[in-house]
Amino acid sequence: MKKILLFLFSCFVFHSYSQTLFGVRGGLNHSGITNTLLDKKNGAYFGVLVDIPIKNRYSMQPEIYYSSQGGKSNSIEFSNLNIDYIAISFVNKFYFTDKKNIHFTIGPGLDYFVSKQINIRNGIGENVSITPFDAVIFAGLGCEFGFGLTLEARYKQGVISTDFFGSSDVYELGGSQFNQVFQVGIAYKFKP
Repeated sequence: MKKILLFLFSCFVFHSYSQTLFGVRGGLNHSGITNTLLDKKNGAYFGVLVDIPIKNRYSMQPEIYYSSQGGKSNSIEFSNLNIDYIAISFVNKFYFTDKKNIHFTIGPGLDYFVSKQINIRNGIGENVSITPFDAVIFAGLGCEFGFGLTLEARYKQGVISTDFFGSSDVYELGGSQFNQVFQVGIAYKFKP
């Protein structure tokens, strides 16, 4: 079975190779965490992508990128929380026309926790631990230009609670804490 899947994948890659484009993407995050005492904060994201055309109005676009998320303190009683992730997204891109300019994106992803930075206030927040990964779903809109540039906006919703272990009396308001991220940025695909 593995050999058959590998063969089919190889055929797919070989068939698509001449049309496959590599690129970079980056921009701004406006992130927050539900059911916490934290306000939304601004951060950045940047990484790489592979655009694989499948049909005339559909492309698959795997991505891997760094994403700075978390929340901002609105009180002297607790700390800012910056959480860094390495995100892997499986983007399904649907074009509205054959010109391949305006598109809709949707898909799943997996964010791996890399590090956290807490601006300590009165020793609060020192022992905060974060769930090691987050499954996400996202959707967005974009506009591509003929020379390789894309403008895009996405909304990304975490579906696994970040669970601030050891900090229930600091950040949590009760219930699960989910990452919510609005992204605005650009991408550039390199032409062969």
